[in-house]
Amino acid sequence: MSGHAVKQAGEEVRGQIIELAAELLEANVADLDIHRRVVFVKGSPEKIVPFETVANEFFIRKGPLVGRGSYSPPKLGGKFKGAAVGTSPAYSFAAQVSQVEVDEETGQVMVTNVWDVHDCGTVINPDLLHAQVEGALFMGMGEAMYEEVVFDDKGKPLNANLGEYRVPTALDVPRVTSELVDSYEPAGPWGAKEVGEGATLPTMGCYANAIYDAIGVRIRDLPLTPEKVWRAIQERKKQS
Repeated sequence: MSGHAVKQAGEEVRGQIIELAAELLEANVADLDIHRRVVFVKGSPEKIVPFETVANEFFIRKGPLVGRGSYSPPKLGGKFKGAAVGTSPAYSFAAQVSQVEVDEETGQVMVTNVWDVHDCGTVINPDLLHAQVEGALFMGMGEAMYEEVVFDDKGKPLNANLGEYRVPTALDVPRVTSELVDSYEPAGPWGAKEVGEGATLPTMGCYANAIYDAIGVRIRDLPLTPEKVWRAIQERKKQS
């Protein structure tokens, strides 16, 4: 949503720059374009003016250069892409592969490597994107491996603090390889898709599948604690 609003605001700023630059260059607005911080007359490469020169002149004449934009998400149930699951017309796609080590004596699971590949359209800020993916992945890791609220028989939480409610720390973080698939999303601003918590969704199933591959037992109850893994291993031994 914010991407569309930012795009509209940027287009308003661009229009104001073009309009003033046309006056400075004594040219028609329709004949101007902007590239690499330079405003120029199309077909006349010698007629140029730096973007900052125009912006400075705008400030002197009218004050701050301001652009505004707004975007309201479409209603659920429409025909746009993503209508069935949310308010974004441009959802990303992701696939994950995980590698785990399981101590069969204790049931302790160590996630050693995770590979995440995202299809999220045009990437505007790669560093921020990969940080978002890794943060979402760690959220999924917490839900998959550690986080569990325990209640007494009256519904009172028994672990209402971070000393007993386990969350992953920096020591638990695996090596993460975050990669991208080239794509363009016509419904998103500048061809971009959202990159929210997409890396959270496959994490739980990915870890569970990796543990199954390691010990040969399917665990269907989250979180995948050492106790549950150990009990599953013991049950497998009884049956073998």
